[in-house]
Amino acid sequence: MVCVDGFALYKGLLQFQYPECKWLDLEALSARLFPDRDLVGVKLFTAPLKPLTNDPGVGQRQQIYWRALRTTSVEIIEGKFNFVKQHLPLHPERLDSTGRVATVKVKRPEEKGSDVALASHLLVDAFEGRADSYAVVTNDSDLVPPMQMLGARGTASALVSVAHERYNKAFDGVGIETVRQIRRGMLEASQFPPSIQDAEGRTIRKPPNWP
Repeated sequence: MVCVDGFALYKGLLQFQYPECKWLDLEALSARLFPDRDLVGVKLFTAPLKPLTNDPGVGQRQQIYWRALRTTSVEIIEGKFNFVKQHLPLHPERLDSTGRVATVKVKRPEEKGSDVALASHLLVDAFEGRADSYAVVTNDSDLVPPMQMLGARGTASALVSVAHERYNKAFDGVGIETVRQIRRGMLEASQFPPSIQDAEGRTIRKPPNWP
């Protein structure tokens, strides 16, 4: 069973490092990551994006991609994506006319719920014996505790790094079986065709402004 931290995968590899590989078939990638295992499921933990001032079509492109993923066995578990308004200190820090630290009001994007959902699914699936080994695609140390719990109970688990060899070393020593790395060639080999059909015969095309 492969559990994918969607935003970690996007931020770590697809946004800037390999933007030409966004049209990614997660089922095919998972099979390539573990060619010696029978793949019983792939779960993507993510959240629906909201339009941005500089990118109003981001949500539409995401929905097209989700439609492509649903032509495979990938299960999409949705969290929430919000904009949080708050006052933050300026950098470099300076004082205002009253002697207080000067701040600026910002609207910050924040994704909620995906890491908790991933940890919950990981543990419940393991306790119910849905697979005999589990892999987590992430670099988020918040997922160390559930993986440590699996290791303590003798359940095999693996980390799939989205940061190559610079993965979060908090995962060392928690009982994981292996650390796999996602290489460029593996991403390139795991792309959907430019157009595919869903179960109802409708055509799904790769967003035109994706490389």
